[in-house]
Amino acid sequence: MRLAVFAALLWTARQEPPPGAATVAPKADSPTGGIQEAIDKLAPDGGVVVLSPGEYLLRQSIRVRSGVTLRGVGEKSVLRKSKQVGSKLTAPTEGRSARVENAEVFREGDEVAFYDRTTVGWFHGHAIVTGIRGNELLLNKNPGGKFDPANGGAVVNIFSAIRGVGTSRGAGLSGVILKDLTVDGRSDENPGPSVVAPRAPGKPAELGFQFAAVNIMDATGLRIEGCRVRGWPSDGISVQRGSGNTVTKCVVETCRGPGYHAGGGERDSVFFENEARGNLGDGFYFCAKVTRVTVRDNKFIGNKASGIGGLGEWGDRENTVENNLCESNGTSGIALWDGEGNTLKNNTCVNNSQREPGRWSGISLAATQGTVLSDNVCSDRQATKTQKHGIYESPNCRGNTFTRNDCRGNAQEGLLLSGKDGRQDGNLK
Repeated sequence: MRLAVFAALLWTARQEPPPGAATVAPKADSPTGGIQEAIDKLAPDGGVVVLSPGEYLLRQSIRVRSGVTLRGVGEKSVLRKSKQVGSKLTAPTEGRSARVENAEVFREGDEVAFYDRTTVGWFHGHAIVTGIRGNELLLNKNPGGKFDPANGGAVVNIFSAIRGVGTSRGAGLSGVILKDLTVDGRSDENPGPSVVAPRAPGKPAELGFQFAAVNIMDATGLRIEGCRVRGWPSDGISVQRGSGNTVTKCVVETCRGPGYHAGGGERDSVFFENEARGNLGDGFYFCAKVTRVTVRDNKFIGNKASGIGGLGEWGDRENTVENNLCESNGTSGIALWDGEGNTLKNNTCVNNSQREPGRWSGISLAATQGTVLSDNVCSDRQATKTQKHGIYESPNCRGNTFTRNDCRGNAQEGLLLSGKDGRQDGNLK
């Protein structure tokens, strides 16, 4: 394992394939364009797979394991999602099969998602179609849970382009490198699950992080560098439940969920020099129990929710958000909720609240405590201002510190702090 990881890191630095690297060209008869077959032929401790220029049509996820480096040539190596197909269920799922209204739209080898009107997050199902018998899909495994047509149960061919899952929390998957890859969700051909069966009011329209374009869980020493994701029918890059991971120099745009998603107890990891543009969710989304994660030197522009959202949600602590640009996003530049002990410094939040002018602020805090905000610039530079306040703190906050923040030039008062036991010094408003 150590030798394989060292060789991959050395090659990454030199920009040359190490001896023994496998080179792949697109294969039309493979559900992963020939990539999974190349990974499966690597030694047990991993190795390097190089993608030649071309378009690799995906009908199921590429599954990476420890010590594997997957590398392309930027925009020339494209992992393209297959066209969306789906059907409503006609009977509750049971065992390794599913009865649907129309099985003709599926093919053997398709990876599919199971959902209903109310399922979210971990409660959606996964399986691969191994055969078709009339209107019955034969599956490689039980998709998990009971998906019932009475509750809007349906199946759709949504999956991750690249998926890696460890065997236990924070362990089991190590030394994976993803570099210079392009993932294209073909948004024109993949309108999302609600087209197949509607979601309940108040539930996310999309299926979430389990179906992110790049979906890595329980990893250590992961590095995702120089990758581009566009138009994926869920989140862009999701890193969950791991530690010591790095995501850098990536671009995620026009995905149907957040651009980047850190959650499930992710810790001691760093996201830097990335971009997220035009995604339907947050540019960067903090989710449950994220600890000591650094988000710095990134650009989050024109996303439909916040530039950075969910910071503090479900116990996020001791995270650092530094030197990011959050510009022209739909809601807040940075949104904090229900967290403690996080740090925001040297961020620029300008021209936000585009979705509803005058409602959201550059930085918004709710139910937040013990958090430090310093040297941030939160202003609106438009002729018609949309960003409500530079920084807004709701009354249910406590013990936050605000120093040297420049909050001049917003639609309303630059700094509106209503929390208890806070401290402020040297702010411009």
